[in-house]
Amino acid sequence: MASADLQDQLERTPSPLPQILRVFWLWSLIAFVAMIAIGYVEFRMGYPKPHYSPLGGSRYDDLTEYLPTYRLLHSAAFFGNSMTTPVAYPPFGAVMYALDYASGHAVGFYLATALLWLAAAVWGVRRALVKSGIGGLTATLFPLTLVLLSFPIAGLIQRGNIELFLWIFAACGTWAFVCDKDDAAAVLWGLAAAMKLYPIIFLALLLPRRKYRAFAVGVGTFVVASIASMAWLGPSIAVAWKGSLHNVFGYQGVRVSEWSIHELAVNHSMYGLAKIVAIGVNLPVSKLMLPYYAMGAVVFGLLFFRRLWKMPMANQLLAVSAFMVMLPPVSYFYTLVHLYAPWLVLAFIAIRADRAGVRIPGLQTAILLFVPLFGSFMLFTYPRVMLFGGIVQGCLLILLFLCAVTFPFTEDRGQTPEVAA
Repeated sequence: MASADLQDQLERTPSPLPQILRVFWLWSLIAFVAMIAIGYVEFRMGYPKPHYSPLGGSRYDDLTEYLPTYRLLHSAAFFGNSMTTPVAYPPFGAVMYALDYASGHAVGFYLATALLWLAAAVWGVRRALVKSGIGGLTATLFPLTLVLLSFPIAGLIQRGNIELFLWIFAACGTWAFVCDKDDAAAVLWGLAAAMKLYPIIFLALLLPRRKYRAFAVGVGTFVVASIASMAWLGPSIAVAWKGSLHNVFGYQGVRVSEWSIHELAVNHSMYGLAKIVAIGVNLPVSKLMLPYYAMGAVVFGLLFFRRLWKMPMANQLLAVSAFMVMLPPVSYFYTLVHLYAPWLVLAFIAIRADRAGVRIPGLQTAILLFVPLFGSFMLFTYPRVMLFGGIVQGCLLILLFLCAVTFPFTEDRGQTPEVAA
């Protein structure tokens, strides 16, 4: 009886974070301090402001630039005219902007949404950490300080980009998926995809579970949300369809042809690496898009169905999330917020493994790769030596993806799949 009481007391005693998470915490702080220090040095050296102060530009530009356009809502001119900026998002994304503007205080609504979302996320993570045996103070400070130290989050809010709403839908869908609420996950991911297309890849996570009905629900949600949005945007579904396609892919076409320092620094897409290879083999960049997408689909399809299919859920989620943010030709630093969900899954695996005394190959490497990904691109951007943050972070995303397809992340030795060999 005494032995059982002692065991029960030990289980209720708060535990510290595993060493790997403490290391991650420390290096996140170092990266944040380094960003400030490097920014100050470059300011003293006379560098242009956007370089030494990546958060020092205009505030909420991505949010406010469409205000004049939305005065033309429900007309054909909304989708293109010589006076206003076209909305470069799919129909449901355009509807989300309209919802924000309808508040009458676009910036205030956006900031309130961001604050509520981050507060809920910190509270939810704290609650889960305490439930996992972590002490209350640590469980509070760990997620709170990581949010404050995160450059993608700060940059996202500073720009006022629609990625915030996309992140909320996608992350809530991931939470539902982890909790085995597959239909809810499918609906949320379908709405996220209707907002910016590329989250449609999340629905692939339902296939290894053989949740084909949920998969169909996700696709149906995407289609219905898109059609309903076009009908509401008007003046007709046909006009909205044609205008949305033109604006979305027109924006992509302009961005992918750029070779500015801005693009090289903040765009972590694999497309940047593909452009370098194309130039090396004398392939015109204008003809690169189709083979790029085709090769990406083939590589992902082969690895997903032949490798990831039988791997743990954490591997599948990490691989899909990493691929999602590095495949689109235009994928700026704030899209990296989508990596917080798989990182949290790995963090809780590390906690359980630490308590069980289990060592998981590759887990520490995967967790630490997030440090430079959640840091500022300016840490790796030095044009004088041809080093650019977007290229560096693109390479790190590839390494993270390879970790996901190589090392099974599970603390239960009995559930390690055969692919581990």
